Amino acid sequence: MKSAALPENEAVRQASLDLYAILDTFPEKDFDAITSLAAFICQTPIALISLIDRDRQWFKSHHGLDATETPRDYAFCAHAILKPDELFIVEDARKDERFFDNPLSTDKPNVVFYAGAPLVSNEGMALGTLCVIDHTPHQLTAEQRKALSDLSDQVIAQMELRKKLRELEAVRDALEKKNQEVSRFAHLISHDLRSPMRSMVMLSEIIQEESVGKLNESAEMALVQLQNKARHTHQLVEGILAHSLAGENAFKPERIQTEDFIQGLVDFSSPPNDIHIITDIRIPEVICDSTYLHQILQNLIANAIKYNDKAEGLIRISIDESAQAYLFEVSDNGAGIPAAFQERIFGMFQTLSSTDRFGKKGTGIGLNTVKRLAEQLNGRIELESIEGEGSTFRVILPK
Repeated sequence: MKSAALPENEAVRQASLDLYAILDTFPEKDFDAITSLAAFICQTPIALISLIDRDRQWFKSHHGLDATETPRDYAFCAHAILKPDELFIVEDARKDERFFDNPLSTDKPNVVFYAGAPLVSNEGMALGTLCVIDHTPHQLTAEQRKALSDLSDQVIAQMELRKKLRELEAVRDALEKKNQEVSRFAHLISHDLRSPMRSMVMLSEIIQEESVGKLNESAEMALVQLQNKARHTHQLVEGILAHSLAGENAFKPERIQTEDFIQGLVDFSSPPNDIHIITDIRIPEVICDSTYLHQILQNLIANAIKYNDKAEGLIRISIDESAQAYLFEVSDNGAGIPAAFQERIFGMFQTLSSTDRFGKKGTGIGLNTVKRLAEQLNGRIELESIEGEGSTFRVILPK
């Protein structure tokens, strides 16, 4: 008996096999179906999916054989992987000096005929074989040889799919962990902000009470604006805290009075004197999660302000409804978005200009956040834009 030599790339080949995490796994119907089909096509009693481990051959599927592994030194498949591009065939092991006294030939399973199609990974590594075995001398037709090779490709396809699924599960687990970390961070930050925001509201009320008749009209208006913004920010922090405690999918639908809600957003945005905001509110209320809706519209309004390049900027905010959905629009007469960038603009960290009208560089997070929040509300965002003339962002949220 002659044991097969180790492939020149054995260390790399073994590392590649380990990446599939398939050794010592349970039987799977998809693999068993392939060995059953291989045995039927080649008219042999045994068909195996054999993977060559460090010191054994292990059978992912074994049709017509009870064993799940044998020593690598005895493995016909260990010879087959030395020539990954060829079908390895032994028509009569009793007449082959490499195998005539092999324990697998002289004892059960009495291998006389062997044909193995190497299982070659996408990286070119021969991991094992799809093989068929008979107890008597045998020959394969050209059609059977091709079928065996084609079936070996299907085995690799199943292994690659299984590997991809594992990788996706790992990415999903990492994302879930990251989401939990973000949720905890949001909870900590919003919790730490509650006290100072509440203090700002109380202090502004005290100042307002103590300064009655002592401030001019401009100062009184500024104090009222400060008070309103402090209250609004406090409510926003409370909403974020509630969401971080409840989880990202625990939405809290509530009745939102549209006029007051939009006015609060406009006040919170503090548009410059050269930016004019008009509203077209056609329905008195919507039922939605106020924290999510605030984040969606606030981001759109902020972008419409920051990237408006006109001497007289104009922003239009409208709310309407259809039978099935609420329709929110934020339009502007700003720089517009070139057609080539209108899909990419919603990607994370995607920005069009180096700085906004205030000389600050954008993060490329805002529109991605809007898109994700709309989708979490089972809605979507649409964009219409003409370069140099302006943009309209339309958010459609189901009722």
